[in-house]
Amino acid sequence: MTRILDRYVARQIMTAAIFAICILLIILILGNLFKDILTELADRPELDLKFVLKFVGLVIPMTLGIAIPFSFLTAILLTFGKLSADSELVSMRMAGQSMARISMPVWGITLFFTAICAWINLSLMPWAKTEGEGMKGTLINRAKESPLMLIQDEKVMSDVPGYLIYAKKRDGQLDDFQIVHSKGAEPVAIALAKHADFTFDPEKNELVVDMEAANLLTKRGNQAGAFTQDSAPAFVDRLPMGISFAHLSRQEKRLQPENLAFFDLLHLVMHGPKGSKLVLQDEVLTDDRIALKPKVKTSLETELSMRLAFSMSCITFALIGVPLGITAQRKETTAGFGMALGIGAIYFALLNFALIQRESPELYPHILVWLPNIIFISLGLFLFIRVSRK
Repeated sequence: MTRILDRYVARQIMTAAIFAICILLIILILGNLFKDILTELADRPELDLKFVLKFVGLVIPMTLGIAIPFSFLTAILLTFGKLSADSELVSMRMAGQSMARISMPVWGITLFFTAICAWINLSLMPWAKTEGEGMKGTLINRAKESPLMLIQDEKVMSDVPGYLIYAKKRDGQLDDFQIVHSKGAEPVAIALAKHADFTFDPEKNELVVDMEAANLLTKRGNQAGAFTQDSAPAFVDRLPMGISFAHLSRQEKRLQPENLAFFDLLHLVMHGPKGSKLVLQDEVLTDDRIALKPKVKTSLETELSMRLAFSMSCITFALIGVPLGITAQRKETTAGFGMALGIGAIYFALLNFALIQRESPELYPHILVWLPNIIFISLGLFLFIRVSRK
């Protein structure tokens, strides 16, 4: 009989959880699409379906990390609310089943979802964030994927420091191409070409511009003066020009705790820069370059603690969800969603409060991120013991 009850309870929870996960995934993915992809498509309409599908694939793990815990909480509230409202729990208790035994399937499912959340938060999500940000905003990634995507039709591109580029896109090539190279506020070279083509050289880490029928104006000498009065004109049939991305590459290697792989993050927290394979900038290191600055280390510790704490959120929500669902005695879907939303809002508010303090070592934010779990687990245990005694 107990096996039949276990299967019944587990099936109810899993069905509701999977349904809730699918709904939340659709909502969160659509939100990211409207926020990020539509902006990119407006600027670069030539982006193909492959780009959109790849972006959606990267958004899924980022949204699953949030969707699973709150869907699981909603499923528990709905299942136990329905069991309580339909007096099924009373029948189980009259059959000699304790609350701990009735809720046994919950703990098995909790461990399953906790393992998935740990994998997502510790490993998959940092990788997806890095890849997703690269697709959306990194010039080097755009250039590697498709150099022509850097240029917007009949708009001036100023993303590369020191260069202004303008062109008309026609059938996969650039017509009426214009480029201005400047140092500071002074232009040092201007090129006008009938046609141009872009390629990216990964070895030299530079964008190669191949211009046809180009008129070139270059500044002579280093004396200050009007560019038009101190420049030498030239006409060439073909003019290759390299635009170095080396400085952009260095900028993109800035330390971002949320994008670090788990073991890289753990190594920095435990051992500092010694033995790390990451390229660390001077701004995150102490003057002797043998340790991380206190604020940087605290930020890394907070990120590590946050990943571990949020991975345990399914355990927290299971402990608080079972007694709340029984006490509420509501089987309506809206009631379950409303309670889950309220608990989730409080949980996230406490978590975000700790994250805001991530660069304040004196407040110990890496300990504060555990506060939501501590509060809800304590409350859940108290409520569960009280319900078990009824």
